[in-house]
Amino acid sequence: MDKDFNLIRYVTKDRDKGIIVWLCNIGAEKYWNKTGSGIVDINEDIPVNRIEEMNLLICREQDIIILRKMPDQKYLSDLKGLGFSIPSILTPENADLLTPVSELVVKDEKLLQRLKEIASGNQNVYFVPYAVTYLEEEIAEKAGLRLMGAPSHVNARINDKIFNREVSEKLGFNVCKGKICGSVDEIRQEYEELTGSKPFFEKVIVKEPNGASGKGLYIIENRDKLEPGLRMIARFSRGRTNPKWLVEGWYNKKFDINYQIYVSPGGEVEVFSVKQQLLRDTVYIGSVLPPDIEADIMDSYMEYGRKVGKYLFEMGFTGVAGIDSIITDRDEIIPIIEINGRFTLSTYISFLEHNLGGKKILSRYFRLLPDNAVGYGNICRALDREGILIKPEQREGVLVYTAGTLPYQLNEGSDYYVGRVFVLVVSDSREKINEYNLKLEKVIHSFSRV
Repeated sequence: MDKDFNLIRYVTKDRDKGIIVWLCNIGAEKYWNKTGSGIVDINEDIPVNRIEEMNLLICREQDIIILRKMPDQKYLSDLKGLGFSIPSILTPENADLLTPVSELVVKDEKLLQRLKEIASGNQNVYFVPYAVTYLEEEIAEKAGLRLMGAPSHVNARINDKIFNREVSEKLGFNVCKGKICGSVDEIRQEYEELTGSKPFFEKVIVKEPNGASGKGLYIIENRDKLEPGLRMIARFSRGRTNPKWLVEGWYNKKFDINYQIYVSPGGEVEVFSVKQQLLRDTVYIGSVLPPDIEADIMDSYMEYGRKVGKYLFEMGFTGVAGIDSIITDRDEIIPIIEINGRFTLSTYISFLEHNLGGKKILSRYFRLLPDNAVGYGNICRALDREGILIKPEQREGVLVYTAGTLPYQLNEGSDYYVGRVFVLVVSDSREKINEYNLKLEKVIHSFSRV
């Protein structure tokens, strides 16, 4: 492990130093969580796999990024025109759109040899994946790359919601009212406790330890939903040994906050981003940068991040971690809802200062179900007609920051188009951002099925 390496400095102040080999291996939880990934929906998984393109937002020109498919050339040209650095792009041979990218890389001998040549020909080459599982460890070993991040077993431990609660308690943080349950009967009892005693929660959330992106979360809205919810939980837990769930009261929130920390190989802890998250129920749909919170609250998050980072380092963790938190409607901060010991989608939009200056930013995510194919060019032309497409000379407007996630083709075996739109709404003022956002929603609606 290279103790002089500091990822945050490399993507901000020291952008000319070293070579980073990037890999956005989204979906790492399935390798940490041996219980399986649940129901597979090919039409949804394909655009998720193409989210890897947002890694381009933090690359440097001398870097290398591994993508399953070359991005749209107009998209790359537009990013470059806005000041983003386009690295060398390597793609696995015979890559399909569904197989996890690390599985494609680890069996591609030509690509591994190319990476080996790069590593042996340059002194400071660092392998930085989205997450570290046994696959990325195998890639690093075969290609002779220095893997920057904690061992996979450490990451698996951190990406466990029950462990996250234990960390909160050990650090003396506020935690959500609730408990760990080991059976459906215990969940039922805890539901009665949470709804029948102060503060009399209206809703209760049941969390599987290793879910991600809204999976493995069950919201029991009211008593009528309790027994159907428990039957669903019981059905999905069949065959599991020693199942556990985290059962907590559902708090009314003023803010969902995400703060990102980096723990260097030498143990330095840096809180490099604090954002207000936009959620639909439990699923991420966007972020507000910077968040609309008071300076003392921001200072509190800086301190929480340092404490969490120090604790994680002591158990062997290094790298990027994203921490979800809430501020309740009673202004109580619950510093840890969950810890992701890996990059998150929010990580990739944490370093826009270099390209967009001190602008205010709203990130948005839309699921798109059009009647016909919609590609990067279609979206950009529609935004331009509304007068809101970002231009190099303006540095204000709407930036589409992935192309491959769009529903630009009909996937094999599918009879409908489905994709995801990721955009940044950029301006000096929140009022202007709100104006752009209304027009953006009109554009997205124009492509959606009526």
